[in-house]
Amino acid sequence: MQDGMYWMRLVAYDKKEEGVAVVRQGLVNGGGPNYVWQGRLTSEDGAVRGNLLVRKWNTQTPPDLGMFKTANLGIEGSLDDSARSLEIEGHAHGHHVVHLHISGHWLGELADDGQ
Repeated sequence: MQDGMYWMRLVAYDKKEEGVAVVRQGLVNGGGPNYVWQGRLTSEDGAVRGNLLVRKWNTQTPPDLGMFKTANLGIEGSLDDSARSLEIEGHAHGHHVVHLHISGHWLGELADDGQ
């Protein structure tokens, strides 16, 4: 998966959360108005796998993505290198069953360290 900034949309039921994520060497750190997501994604031959920890940080809003404070999602999906986009599914089973559809689109390069 190409390093960079990605626009992300997380969808559960009929609700969604949109935000931005930074991907660097497979590590993902991102968030939106109500949730943050962090983890690791790898891609090989167009397949994406990994895990994302999704945590609700804004306690003042409804739990649009599900009745959880934190969910550790197993991730599987596909990466379209030519379109610089990904479509992945996240699943977690535990106290609450969580299923998220996640779309991402590459926005641009990361800033370098100035050298």
